[in-house]
Amino acid sequence: MFDSLKKKLSLWVDKAKEKIAGKAKLEEVKEEPKPVVKDKLEKKQEKKSSKKAKQREEIKEPEIEEQEKEEVQELQETKKVDIIEKIIPPKKTNVFSEFISKPKEQEKKPEMGFFARLKSSFSYKITEEDFKAIFEDLEILLLENNVALEVVEAIEERLEKELLGKEIKKDFLGKEINKALEKTLEEIIIDPDDILEVIKGRSAKPFKILFFGINGTGKTTSIAKLGNLLKQNKISFIFAAADTFRAASIEQLQTHADRLGAKVIKQGYGADPSAVAFDAIEYAKAHKIDVVLIDTAGRMHTKGDLIREMEKIVRVSKPDLKVFVAEAIAGNDATEQARVFNDAIQIDGSILSKADIDEKGGTIISISYITKKPIFYLGTGQEYKDLKPFNKKEFIDSLGLTN
Repeated sequence: MFDSLKKKLSLWVDKAKEKIAGKAKLEEVKEEPKPVVKDKLEKKQEKKSSKKAKQREEIKEPEIEEQEKEEVQELQETKKVDIIEKIIPPKKTNVFSEFISKPKEQEKKPEMGFFARLKSSFSYKITEEDFKAIFEDLEILLLENNVALEVVEAIEERLEKELLGKEIKKDFLGKEINKALEKTLEEIIIDPDDILEVIKGRSAKPFKILFFGINGTGKTTSIAKLGNLLKQNKISFIFAAADTFRAASIEQLQTHADRLGAKVIKQGYGADPSAVAFDAIEYAKAHKIDVVLIDTAGRMHTKGDLIREMEKIVRVSKPDLKVFVAEAIAGNDATEQARVFNDAIQIDGSILSKADIDEKGGTIISISYITKKPIFYLGTGQEYKDLKPFNKKEFIDSLGLTN
């Protein structure tokens, strides 16, 4: 997983080290960014330009008038001096006055001591120019690896605070750049709680988990995988087939339930999803079942009526966890979906399927930052056992940033 991002980050660090150390060629031929990345960079530039224009407009008129008054007054004073000099000629100065008034030569700076020279030749202070040069490459790298533009800007801001003006020994340039990027990612990515421990620690039963996402993201399969995990940890559960919209969705969930030896609470197609969720919760209460896993219809995040239906399910079921499911390989589409769902119902975290074939890893960074909520699990295969708890440290370590 994430091999593409790992390799590119490693190359970037080496290149950044060369640039700061002055080893890079002056006439470096830059690779043209991909069309999608180029479009994002242009949007970023437009955003910066509009911000500068707004700042210029905010200059107060009184300040401009005051400046004009000062300029007029200065001009008047100059004219007065000219008139006085015509009436009263200036006194002749001493012939030596030009030599007396001539400023002394600047004192020579003391020569740099041995240890100061040693420090200067073996360390570098990262300037603003250095930072812009190295971040330009990182910006393109991140955009190409599914990191959203908004997140790239946040990384730039944090990384600049870490590196700008910092004096680094030559031999530790690569290590310090790695360290700064690692710290930045640690601030952006949120570490999740252990869902199993949260469930075990709750006295009130049942614990209700509501799942959302669009069609084809592996939502129902992810629910079944979590059911299998609960079973392995001796936590009882039932499924609620609240997806009464998509054809064969109830049958698909029933197939998973049969394999796992679990019960499905269901109604017919076209039934009110909220009613199905309510029935499942009541059944769980009556039979002292620990967890209710509620499947919902795959909603397109652009459909207003489906979003409203989703809000109704939340009001009726009062879930303990609202989980968004998306594909790790979907990139910016998944990030935008997460944003819309989070704005509508305030999700508590996400599950990303198909992480085992995700070479880029940018979706994890983007969704965590945009929603300010953790990634709970990564789907890493087709079998029930292929559900891995997300660990922030392991993810960052997998990018090869730790030295």
